[in-house]
Amino acid sequence: MPKSMYEFRLEESWVQNRGAACTSACVLAALGAMGASGLPDLAASSGFLAGAEYAAPGLLDYVSLPNRRAPLDLKIEALGRGHGVSVSSLTSVVFPGSAQRPNPDEVLIVHLVYGQEAPERYGTWGWHPLIPSSYSTGGHSVVLAALEGEGWMVLDPNRPALQSWPRPGIATAHTRLGLASS
Repeated sequence: MPKSMYEFRLEESWVQNRGAACTSACVLAALGAMGASGLPDLAASSGFLAGAEYAAPGLLDYVSLPNRRAPLDLKIEALGRGHGVSVSSLTSVVFPGSAQRPNPDEVLIVHLVYGQEAPERYGTWGWHPLIPSSYSTGGHSVVLAALEGEGWMVLDPNRPALQSWPRPGIATAHTRLGLASS
């Protein structure tokens, strides 16, 4: 099975999550693995990506519409350019339960509503479909580094080092980052 060309650089780029900033922590790790330098800390980057320190991007930041790119993609690309790496970012809403697979030339960030919260413990990180206030604080984002049989190898901003998940999480969106063509 081909592995992401960035899989082995992810661990050295890991960023500890704080608050609801898991998406920002994943973006920083991804950009670092792709060669960005001098990246801001999590407080500043989440302020840029989400609008407030240690916050999650708004729900519509993950959504692209006809003739409108997802706002999160534009911000990720700007952050990369500002730190020496030109990336293309494509965030898409995905059908929950659809298979997630990183391509060898990209970093794949999956935005989850269900997955491994800790070894041998699964849950939603506080997200509930009938409680709109949980949309900005529940769920979780991880970098899907590789597939391992039926499971995933992820970089989880809540846990240092690559983590082996025996079964995949359930994503509602994902962000694919690749080096931009010149």
